[in-house]
Amino acid sequence: MTGEVFPKGRAGKPASERAGRRKIQPMDWVMMAALSVILGIFVYTSIFTREFPVNVVSVVPQCPYQAYTRYSVTGIVVANRRADVAAKVPGQLVELAVEEGGLVEKGQVIARLESADAAARRDQAEARHRLAIANLEQARVDLAEERFNLARYKKLLEMGSVSRSEYKSAEAGHRKAVSALDAAEALVKAEAAALKSAEIALDNTRIRVPFGGMILKFNADIGDMMVPPGPIGSTDSSIATIADVTVLTVEVEVPESVAGEVRQGQSCVVDLEALPDVHFTGEVNAAPLTGERGQSRSLVKVRIIESDPRIRPDMAAQVSFLSRPLSAGDDVPRILVHSSVIVTDQGEPAVYLVRDERALLRSVRTGARFHDRVEILGGVSVGDRLIVNPPKGIKNGSRLVL
Repeated sequence: MTGEVFPKGRAGKPASERAGRRKIQPMDWVMMAALSVILGIFVYTSIFTREFPVNVVSVVPQCPYQAYTRYSVTGIVVANRRADVAAKVPGQLVELAVEEGGLVEKGQVIARLESADAAARRDQAEARHRLAIANLEQARVDLAEERFNLARYKKLLEMGSVSRSEYKSAEAGHRKAVSALDAAEALVKAEAAALKSAEIALDNTRIRVPFGGMILKFNADIGDMMVPPGPIGSTDSSIATIADVTVLTVEVEVPESVAGEVRQGQSCVVDLEALPDVHFTGEVNAAPLTGERGQSRSLVKVRIIESDPRIRPDMAAQVSFLSRPLSAGDDVPRILVHSSVIVTDQGEPAVYLVRDERALLRSVRTGARFHDRVEILGGVSVGDRLIVNPPKGIKNGSRLVL
């Protein structure tokens, strides 16, 4: 009876002991595998298939001064001195002696009018002046002879050898010689003035610049008939336009909302569209001028400190007003990124790059800090796209929504 109720080998053992020795069945392995798969799917879904909307910026070379730029406006390069050069006498233009854009010195001839008639008049005036000088010399000789003759007749009169009438005749001859000399001297002066006038008229056929600078453009071509400006200073017949390029300024208009922040001597950087790879330093030369009634902008003049022959008036320019003076190297391009793209990975600086719409964690080497920008010395290249303010939970390999 006992042997039937408790089979051999199990008699006398508690149920708990028998349960603890239960073997893992195949179904148990299936259940554990399923749980692992579910857990893996959950982890993959939460980490690798979750999409993070992000803002992205591209890495471009920047100059440190851009971090200190308060605002930028566009304007036009102007010269402090600018003039239209016209002919003083009428005539046909026969020569242009310099090229447009060429640098010239004060008094340099830049063009020439037809001058044959003026040269002939100068030659005639010179000949008359020479003849007047010769007549003057002859008048001096005649006066010397009459003076000697008068002295001789005076002695003869005292000796009674000549009559008083003969002496009076000698006196008249002397007076005539004196008058002839005075007339000859006056004629020499008149002919000298006429020669000077003829020389000036000839020189006026040579068009000279009133000051040194750059020839901006020629307003006439060879063969054109030129006339002097009208009585009110009309420049319709000007031959060329010249500007003094030793001192150039950029005229810009700033909004009234920021005009109060512009101050005399404030540091600026000037960028020219025609010279995109060069930055020029400048300073505010004239404080904002109150805009005309009804306008909301004020005029500001910024002097370009460097003198460069490549800078020409009328060039388009962009002026960046800085919050502090420009330092050495501030205008040298570097890889600068906003501090909001920098994260920390195991205590070291890193950034998230965008690769195939996924986040790629990349360690970087940082350098100097310029306001809110950080210099990157290694780890990223120009053209890379970086995530700004990486969202919480983003990981290396996370999917992105751009």
